[in-house]
Amino acid sequence: MHDMSEPTRLCSEFEQNCLTVLNCYAVRDAACKATLNDYAGWLDRIQDVPGIEKNSLTSIHGFLIAQGLIRFEFNGRSVGLQYQVSPQGRESIARDSVSVSDDPRCELSVADSESVSHAA
Repeated sequence: MHDMSEPTRLCSEFEQNCLTVLNCYAVRDAACKATLNDYAGWLDRIQDVPGIEKNSLTSIHGFLIAQGLIRFEFNGRSVGLQYQVSPQGRESIARDSVSVSDDPRCELSVADSESVSHAA
């Protein structure tokens, strides 16, 4: 019998990392709104977040885009992709949850494994 807390812990860590990146965009957005007169609402991609491995930022961005929590647009070759927090992303920040239950890395929770074993 193996411990099911590891996938749950990883999902919780992934969700927390997604929230951290989402919050970074929200903070950057607020700072730009406050300081730039010509701010159009689009931000350069966050490349570095303390405590999050750089190689996991790609999957975090993909998840946030797939869930509709951030939007992106291509602003030409000189600028490239830019991002903004969507209204759903702002709601996720407010409730402190990105709801990763549909994430394939989080398919089997402890409750799911117990119901499967009872059904067998």
